[in-house]
Order: sequence, then C-alpha cells, then structure tokens
Amino acid sequence: MFQPKKPIFGANYYPEAWERSQIDEDLDLMQKIGLNCVRIGEFAWSTMEKEDGKFDFSIFREVVDKCKARGMSVIVGTPTACPPRWLERKYPELLLESVTGRVITHGTRRCVCPNSKGFLWHCDRIVEEMAKEFCDDENVIGWQIDNEISPIQTGRGCCCPNCVKGFGEWLEEEFQGDIEKLNREWGAYIFSQDYRNFTEFERPHPEKWTHPSYNYAWATYQQKTHLDFIKRQYDILKKYVKVPVGHDTMSDFSLDRNRLAKETDVIQFNHYWYDNEFWQTAFWCDLYRPMKDRPFWVTETSPCWNGDMVAWHARPKNFNRINVWLPVLMGAECTNYWLWRSHYGGQELMHGACVSSAGRPMHVAAEIKELSEQFEKTGEFLQGTSVENSKLAVHTSFKAFDMYRFQKLAVDFDYYKSLTEDIYKPLMEAGLRPDVIVPHKELGQYKVLLTPFVLNIDEDEMGKRALEWTKNGGVWIVGPMTDIRNGWAAKYTKEPTSLLEKAADIKIEYTLPYSQQPAKLAFSDGGTGESKNTLHDALTVGEKAECFATYANGEYLDGKAAITVTPYGKGKLVTLGCLPDGAALAKLVAYFAKERGILPVKATENVVTVNRSGNGETLFCAAEIAQKEGKVVCPFEGEDILSGKRYRKAENVVLAPYEVRIIKKSKA
Repeated sequence: MFQPKKPIFGANYYPEAWERSQIDEDLDLMQKIGLNCVRIGEFAWSTMEKEDGKFDFSIFREVVDKCKARGMSVIVGTPTACPPRWLERKYPELLLESVTGRVITHGTRRCVCPNSKGFLWHCDRIVEEMAKEFCDDENVIGWQIDNEISPIQTGRGCCCPNCVKGFGEWLEEEFQGDIEKLNREWGAYIFSQDYRNFTEFERPHPEKWTHPSYNYAWATYQQKTHLDFIKRQYDILKKYVKVPVGHDTMSDFSLDRNRLAKETDVIQFNHYWYDNEFWQTAFWCDLYRPMKDRPFWVTETSPCWNGDMVAWHARPKNFNRINVWLPVLMGAECTNYWLWRSHYGGQELMHGACVSSAGRPMHVAAEIKELSEQFEKTGEFLQGTSVENSKLAVHTSFKAFDMYRFQKLAVDFDYYKSLTEDIYKPLMEAGLRPDVIVPHKELGQYKVLLTPFVLNIDEDEMGKRALEWTKNGGVWIVGPMTDIRNGWAAKYTKEPTSLLEKAADIKIEYTLPYSQQPAKLAFSDGGTGESKNTLHDALTVGEKAECFATYANGEYLDGKAAITVTPYGKGKLVTLGCLPDGAALAKLVAYFAKERGILPVKATENVVTVNRSGNGETLFCAAEIAQKEGKVVCPFEGEDILSGKRYRKAENVVLAPYEVRIIKKSKA
C-alpha cells in the first residue's frame, strides 16, 4: 500500500508545457534534491480537452503512475481557471466583464463569469471526468479546486448583465421579497436612493459616489457566487474521491475563508512574503491552523524569488530554511514550491523555480536538499505531535473586510493592516501566541478572546456566542469599532451597538474620529499609552462597569473612559473605546491573560515559538524570522533534534539568523 512521505514536500509541475520525454528526467531530479510530491493539472484544460468532449488525460496519467513507482505523492488540480479558446468561442458570455464594461479577453487566469451556465456545464463535465480518471490512484493524496479564486481580482468581480440580474434575484431572496425592508435596513431613502422592486439594481459604477450598503451587498453577492462555484466542484469530486479536497487561496482577504473552511476538507494557501515579512507568514499560519481539525497545506511558495515578466529581488541565504520550516512548525502538513521548472515563455517566465528552464538545478538546490534531510530526521516527531493551543484568540472577519472596503470610517484606517500590524504583531512580539479565528470557530478551548474592528457580530451568532462564553468564565476584550453596523453595513438607530453597550453596562456618549494628535491614555495602574488611528468612543460606566483607562487629553475626550471592564457572569467583558498603541495593547492583553493562567514566552521579538505535543512527546520549537540573532528561554530540559545540542531548563537558546530549533523534552 502506498504511504505518502511526510512532511509532504514538493513542487508544482506543468508537464503539458514540456516535451513528454522530460517527465522521467524531471521526476528523477526532484527525488535527487529531496522532493516527494508534485501538484499537476490546474491550468491544463486545453491539454486535457483539445476539442469539445474529447478528453485526454494521458500525460497526467503518466506522471501519476511514474510518481507512484518512485514513492511520490500527487495533488491534482482542476483546470477551470483557464478555459480553452474553443470554449470561449462557443460561450463568449463566459468572459468576465469588469466594472468599466470591458470584457476580459483570453490569456489571463480567472477571466470567467462564475454564473455563465455554459461555462459551468463544461466545468462540471471535466471535473467529473478527472475524478473518474484519478479517484482510485492511491498516490493521489488530495485535490485542489481551480486556482486562487478572488472576487475582487478585477476590482468588483464580474459585472455582466447575467450577474446584475442574479444580484437582484439574490437580494429578493435575502429580503424575502420585501423591498421596503431593504430600503429601511440600508437607509436607502437618503438621497432618494430607495428602490421600488428588485429589478431596479444596476451594475456597479466606477465613478459614482455609491451607497456603501449597495457596495457591500454587491461584494457579498460576488463572494457567494465564487464560493458556490467552489462548492459545486467539491460536491462533484466527493462523489468519487476519498482524499482531502480544498481550494488554494492567496494570503489576502479577497475570499471568505469562513465559509470556505466549512465547505472543504483541507485549508490550502499560497504565500510569497519577502524575507523581512515572516511575521506575516506566522499570522496566516495562526489563522489557517484553527479553521479545521486537520493540518493545513501550503500549496505554493517561492524557492528563491517572485516574478512575472520581471524577476523581483532574490532571497538571501537560508531564506528557504525559514520560509519552509515556519509553516511546518506552525501546523502545515504540506509545502509545495511554485514552481519546479522555470517557464520558458508566458507571463511568469521570470518567476523563481527549483530548476531553470534548461533543466539545471538553481542555486537553492542544496538548501532544498538540506530541508529534505531535516524532515527525514524530524518527520516522526512532527507527525506524532500537533500544535498546542495557547488559549488566546483574536477574531477576524472577512465580511468586516468587505464592509471596510466601502466605508473606511477613520482616515487612513486599513482593516487588514491594523489587524496584522496593530493587533497581531505586538502580541506575537510580546511572546503571546494567539490563534486568529473566524466567526464559526467554537470558543470553548480559549480563555481570552480579542474581537477588534468587527463591525457586525451577527455572522454565525459570534457576538451572542462570545457573550455566553464570557458568562462561563472567559475574558472578552471587544473593540474598537465592533458591533456598530447591522448586517448590511448601516448604523443602528436606537443604540450605537446591537448588544455590547447593554452587556457591558456602559454608554457610548459620542464617537470622534482620530485627530492629528493621538489621544493619551492613562491606565488605572498608573501606566500610559497612546491611541492609534481608529474611531474614539467617549465612554461612561454604569453601576457594574469600571474604568480601566481614561483619555488624558483632547477637548472632548479628556477625562472620559477609554477602556472599561465589566464583570459578566464568571468572566469579564473588556471594552476598548479606542485602539491602544502596540506596547499598551500587549500589556493590556497580557494582564488579563495572566489572570487566566496564560503567560508569555520569554523571547526576543524576532523569535516565533511553537509548543507541540502528542504520542508522549513534547516539543518546543523556535524560529528566528528577522535575519538577525535571536534568543528564547528553554522551558524544559531537552535536546534539539536537528543539531543534537542539549539545553537545560531556563537556559537561553541562541538562534542565528533564520535558524530553527526543535527541542524534544527529556523524559524523567
């Protein structure tokens, strides 16, 4: 029986672009430098179906069979990102129409309307034919649906007449035919923007000052149609295949992973961060790991540089080490390079690869081989352990991202940037290791939860569930700019929040935008801080609430409560009326985390740490991410599996630039 080698370590391979006689050469060279997996097929529709209804999977069959003979795994991609020319000629309406009315012509990926019936019919057919062909191959360990689907890749998604019609029909269903309900919830009577029926909706306009609820609704519809497209393929594949099926996404917020995680088997993502951005890699790993009860896959990352028709800057020595190791330590089961053999033509011919277009190993081949050898040494321990939960979580919301696209609320505020740079990074650098969780995630395993910038908290009843969790003993740090919009991105009218103000026994007297000078914060313990660029709530407390920090300046803020704490059942509800600076935020979270028994790891800010356990083993993993020396205190006596060096409990572990340590706890 075929047993995949783990960690799964491979490259994305395009045999359709090369002479068929090169397959053996490529696979042999892959094995020589230590790779054990290939991903194939995701752009090869014109090779698989040269003519309507005439399928030929023989070149991919050859790759699958020859990989099996070599003990190599295969991930198969469905090719629907790149329909062939003959299909576009048969169904010209399948081509995506941008917000400007321009039709996106053949030659770029994802140039399609996800609602074209002819296109969908042909997608269904080829996906089913592929599933039948490869469903019994035991070395096919997983499937990837399409490639990097993004509703906002062209700005507003497909704006063709078919999509506009579908948008109105979807709204009619959402509002159960009640157009007046839509007008009220959107606030559509402002500027006489109200509708009389669900056929009046038009395509987005690239220049018109457009109602933000309309814009958000359009973005939500685009999310729906693209996720429906993925689910459609998933349902076909699962009629035949038993292995995990997923969809690879980029490291951005363009597709709603909250729904995607519910409707696929495995989280797959692609990351291409630069050498000074590995904390961003850590963020995405901490986001994807908690989404499913199984390891995630890195389906693409660069071995040396990114590029298209221009090569972007080369990575430094040992970039490969940390680029691959960091996700593996943080929960990845699979890492695939993009790509194996450099393209000799096309739009990405200058992208970095493992092997040149002439078949010569690139300068990073020795680093790839070293990684493979390290995986051989550590594989048993990695497969037998999983990442321990830190009991600390930060909420994120893809719906909030779409709301902020059309109403930023504060000058220069950026949801993704603030979530990562102002929330996640300060916590990580302070030695606090949060999971980043989506709305549907169950909260029972956490003790402290931070919910920043989530404008509407109705999705999956995240707000109600968070309050119930708080009542049972959790600490919910909520805000700023949370629970201040209804489900269609408009304000509440009777109170500024749907439940927070009442639950916290506070009153938001008024809200001010950020001024040119940050607000000074005075904490009840004597500490100080400053606010960041968000809205600022002037809070007053009721009988149950206490002031945790006040504003110490500002004509209308001075003396008002900025942060409050309210007992709530067995737990506490902490309300942030503004966003403290990174140091103050980390101190605040650490204070409440300590109350719940969560202590920060003692490490320099450039070291990411991971605790893993299972099968009677305990591992302490540390990775230096900023290309400079780092230090971390070893939590127990143990031995580094990679180097053999032994460490005493509380000893300083020194890491060279991009160095990794996997310390196995000694058994008594």
